[in-house]
Amino acid sequence: MSIWDRRIAPVRAHWRRLLLPVGVVLSSWGNSLYNTPYRTPGVILFFGGLFVGVYGGRFWQGAVDDSPALRRIRHGLLTKWDARWKRRWENAKLAAWGTVVLGVVLYCWSLLGRLERRPDEVAENFGYALPLMTVWALLPLWAQSTEPKGLSNDEFLERLSARVGRAVITRIVANLAGVYFAALTVYAFAFASRPSLLVPVAVTLGGAMIAAGHKTLARLRKLSTQLYRNIQALERDMAAIPGSQDKALEKQDAALRSLNAVQIDLWTNVDTGYALYGTSFLPPHMVDDLSERAKEAIEALAVDKDAGNEVSAVLDKIKSACAARVDSVA
Repeated sequence: MSIWDRRIAPVRAHWRRLLLPVGVVLSSWGNSLYNTPYRTPGVILFFGGLFVGVYGGRFWQGAVDDSPALRRIRHGLLTKWDARWKRRWENAKLAAWGTVVLGVVLYCWSLLGRLERRPDEVAENFGYALPLMTVWALLPLWAQSTEPKGLSNDEFLERLSARVGRAVITRIVANLAGVYFAALTVYAFAFASRPSLLVPVAVTLGGAMIAAGHKTLARLRKLSTQLYRNIQALERDMAAIPGSQDKALEKQDAALRSLNAVQIDLWTNVDTGYALYGTSFLPPHMVDDLSERAKEAIEALAVDKDAGNEVSAVLDKIKSACAARVDSVA
């Protein structure tokens, strides 16, 4: 590799991360131009920046793990901070998440009050609605960055239920903002000429908000129930291996099939079916680690009845995270 290729390699690997801040700047700039004579360019900038920001956000996932310098900085901070300061920092990030989510809800409520007080300011009201589109696109990505980092697997599993709950709440609020934006768009462009449409459109989009939230919660309950059942099946199949003698291979094959079902469930997003925006039940690296340990345990159970104890302990913690949301009719 030439000196030039060696120098330019990091730029080629990471330049796409610049798309996120560039998209945010373009979107903010376009929003500021809406109530000016440059409204059309402003709308183009807003939606173009939004697309660029969403596309660039995916390249920030795992940014610390991909960068040796950031890994060294994180390791240095973790070794110098004691447990009390680590806990305070994580709590501060979670408090920031809660503040932003609550702020979005309050912003939507205050905007509704503004519409009630000044329904004739159609253009201005639409300009105030544009940030809601940004919230819909970027809030879930930002919320993922506020999740506690550097936790051990045991600590992560103990907080798994709360992590899944935050992901679903974030998705519901983001969808609320997106539908709210659609409602205000219809209001801004249709109310002046067809005021009779206001009531049916409001009822339709209000129902859409409720349906979106219900669907997200139903997805979580269905996934939790399915994962709980599949873990139970895996544990039964693993328990049947010791002492099976000549049927050991058959029992091991059944356990491996159950493991594949659990693995797929753990990869599945809890809040949405779109991989770019979603939060999987467990991070992929933890799923892969659990799968490897479970395969080793399934193979060893034929000669050692205690080989699956560690895997069973992990599966029990995952079941505990699912237990409160189990719903057999979801």
